[in-house]
Amino acid sequence: MQKINEDISAFMEQVVEEEKAIEHQGERVTTFGVSDSNEHELFGVCAVGLDGKTCCGSNDRVRFPLESTSKALTLALALEDVGHDEFFRHIGQEPRGDAFNSAAAIEEGIHGIPSNPMINAGAIATTAMIHGQNGTERFARILDFVRRLADNDSIDYNHTMYEEEDKDLNRGLFYIMRSHGVLQGREEDKLTPYFKQTSIEMNCVDLARIAAVFANYGRDLKSGKQLISERTVQTVLTLMFTTGMYQASGQYALEVGMPSKSGISGCIMAVAPGRMGLATIGPALDDSGNSIAGVRILKKLAQRWQLGVFSRT
Repeated sequence: MQKINEDISAFMEQVVEEEKAIEHQGERVTTFGVSDSNEHELFGVCAVGLDGKTCCGSNDRVRFPLESTSKALTLALALEDVGHDEFFRHIGQEPRGDAFNSAAAIEEGIHGIPSNPMINAGAIATTAMIHGQNGTERFARILDFVRRLADNDSIDYNHTMYEEEDKDLNRGLFYIMRSHGVLQGREEDKLTPYFKQTSIEMNCVDLARIAAVFANYGRDLKSGKQLISERTVQTVLTLMFTTGMYQASGQYALEVGMPSKSGISGCIMAVAPGRMGLATIGPALDDSGNSIAGVRILKKLAQRWQLGVFSRT
């Protein structure tokens, strides 16, 4: 099914309202501008079909920073820039069950190589491989890539969030990897673009459009132009499926069954290959750093429309 051939907005609105009525016991990140809004205004969900049809439930226009969800996007760009063989010389492919900001993933690994691109260490190394003469050019290419995928030239990063975010732990990861020779170069050229990419802001509609490009095997929804190679899409979706939800990736794969990537702002990007892209936002996080409401919403949608990659459609 390449199109959303029924109006699923009513059901999406229903599942969002169900989540609003629940008291979510979980951590809430308070460093983002969205945290100043009424908590119930932060719940949202959107689905975009391969024909561009968009169906949303509740507050789909509330903006939020991508945080770790950006890792899937920079992974795609890095693979396109340097190729698969070169990329995986510096970063592993295996899930370890580590927390997203774990240093153990490089301290206990081989020669400081991060275990996969979805943890912070791996994502920092990923961004460092993206082509650019300096940090400014590297981030400009990242932002342009994100804008093209979302078909929205107004997307930008949150300058205040970038300035105020605690950067010490990620700096430590950067210098550990540089000491092992996994990374080279200056912090402002290789690490600063990573801080900026996590601060890129968008809403559920934008994020679902990006997910739909992945669902469309890398092709633009309007023109059909190949924005990302099919091989890169396959690699990114595989790593999202196995590592995109951190320690909960295995359970999530069983219960939801879609390649997905979460961020601690409470957003989740999910891909139903060949069918649609989805995005959710919900404020409270579970112990793995995934949105409690977002996981439940996606589980209900996956069950209702058989969206899991191993489901019979």
